[in-house]
Amino acid sequence: MSYIVTGGAGFVGSNMVRKLNERGIDDVIIIDNYEEAKMQNLMGLKFIDYIDYSDGLASVSRVLEDLDGIEGVFHIGANADVLEQNPKVMMVMNYEFSKMYYNYAQRRHVPFIYASSSAVYGNEAHQTGGLDHLLPHNIYAWSKWLFDKYTEANKDKLEGQKTVGFRFFNVFGWGEFHKGKNANIVYRFYRMMKEQNRIDLFRDEIVRDHVYADDVAEVLYDAMMYDHFANGIYNLGGNHPISHRQVAEIVVETLMEAGVVEKNTPEHYIQLIDMPEELRQKFQFHTFAEGQPALISEVTKDNAEKMKRYVNLLIQNGR
Repeated sequence: MSYIVTGGAGFVGSNMVRKLNERGIDDVIIIDNYEEAKMQNLMGLKFIDYIDYSDGLASVSRVLEDLDGIEGVFHIGANADVLEQNPKVMMVMNYEFSKMYYNYAQRRHVPFIYASSSAVYGNEAHQTGGLDHLLPHNIYAWSKWLFDKYTEANKDKLEGQKTVGFRFFNVFGWGEFHKGKNANIVYRFYRMMKEQNRIDLFRDEIVRDHVYADDVAEVLYDAMMYDHFANGIYNLGGNHPISHRQVAEIVVETLMEAGVVEKNTPEHYIQLIDMPEELRQKFQFHTFAEGQPALISEVTKDNAEKMKRYVNLLIQNGR
């Protein structure tokens, strides 16, 4: 019996495959592309097949129809470039492919657990889950909003079928090295310190809700295997927003404690810069995973400590 993990060579997807392996599940089918930078995420993972999505919807659909013994679909893969300007590219990847995987799971009568995004909220003050209080403000956010709407519109057809979506907030952790400017701010601040011995921090106050990648995988695993969540869309964040400045201080302090940089005040290593105007129009300044089930809040607590753990892991592995 096998599980499909879309985006399984990517950041969250590779953590999902690792979580399945840790639970004794090695019959995993990964769907991703052959981007060389992602291949390192596959090291140490156990899986039985790898399907390239880059030949298009029809090609992937044909391959899926030939598979036997599928127990469930973790749909995590997406184009997460918030600066993508081509709506066709974004919508095909994040909407058309998502519909195909969703409908495949329904035909096979297997659970479908998928990744939505907190980007659908934009800078709306209330971020409570469901389909209320949504304010997408870039193509990526609209693509995620559209698929949330699709699953909601088709929920009456499920007939006991499990379909659960999770709006990921700002995920950090191992495996995001290929993401460049789309990597989490913890890793980007760490790389700034390694490369220029300072952190360039926007003057604007930015407060985000973060969540550790391993915790995300834990919640998705529980959603697939147990009946903890009714069909619907849930927030998946740390339930404790912290500012970019606080994150910068955590990174600097951890590097000082490890002896990587000289002891000083965190402010010594932080340089304030102006935000480019073209970015400001597409930027989320505040996120907060409100209305989480108790299970998620328990799994995702203590994120400041997990950020320190992650930075120490980066140091130890020479990233």
